[in-house]
Amino acid sequence: MPAITVYYHPMLLRGASLVRMLEHTKTPYDYVSDRQEMAKLCAAWGAHTDTFAPPIVKDGEYLISQSIASCLYLGKRLGLVPAAYDHFKAVQYCADIVDTFERGIGAKNEAGDTLKEYVESPRFNDQMMIIERAIKGPFYFGDEPSAVDFFLLQHLDWRTSSLFAPLKEKYGVDLLAPYPQMVGVQ
Repeated sequence: MPAITVYYHPMLLRGASLVRMLEHTKTPYDYVSDRQEMAKLCAAWGAHTDTFAPPIVKDGEYLISQSIASCLYLGKRLGLVPAAYDHFKAVQYCADIVDTFERGIGAKNEAGDTLKEYVESPRFNDQMMIIERAIKGPFYFGDEPSAVDFFLLQHLDWRTSSLFAPLKEKYGVDLLAPYPQMVGVQ
């Protein structure tokens, strides 16, 4: 029985970085998407724990939730901490990714006009350029992937399938073209 269990819905989205890091390192794990099982660990669904909602990583008896915390914990646990890795910058970079892809794009994607206004705004480019400049190349901290790279990949995959690819296919608009470092992480 593997020591590591990932609790998340039956899709990747915010749990993608966890699954991909485990697969990348060939680490055995269990994946639990049964809501009743998750409810035993999630305070959001009535459990008396300090973990609110999925994704949750269970490593032995240790539980950690929230997408950034669980990703950075698992990355460290799996040895995805290259020589140039800086834990505090990793937290900052993950927060920048959430600000851009969830609080930016995700908060504006319910209406086409609102989303169009956002992606054409200087703020969108500023946020994307923060991510672009942080990637030392080809990965965030140089030549080896870290948890932050997997965290970016989960958000790029999520938004590429729901926004970037359809815009490019339907209208010829390539919102990722100005950000080759970011695209390279894919």
